[in-house]
Amino acid sequence: MKKNFINCLYITTTLSLFSAFTSYGQQIERHEDGVYSNQHVSGVGSSTIVYHLTAPLATNILDELENYLESMNAITQVDVNGLDISIQFKEPTTNEMIYLFVQRMEMLYINRNPKTR
Repeated sequence: MKKNFINCLYITTTLSLFSAFTSYGQQIERHEDGVYSNQHVSGVGSSTIVYHLTAPLATNILDELENYLESMNAITQVDVNGLDISIQFKEPTTNEMIYLFVQRMEMLYINRNPKTR
């Protein structure tokens, strides 16, 4: 009985350590910056990026988007000029830094279904 219990502890410990190492390896895995690029974004590498809209947004949605962007600590200024949204960050950007931010912006405001607004 004791031998089975010790074997069970050994197996459980081994499996938990394996999953911990696998998880740690996934956290430190890095990709090239180009993997995170977005075709609508230009100016990456500087502190000002420009998001180029493919179609105009309604005025109220642009206002909501501008308020959303200005509420973020990393952004110092937002300008909307026609189909271009210029976003000034506090520091130079990389595609990886802004990848999730741009995805969220597209999901919440740009590509959102008009019926759910």
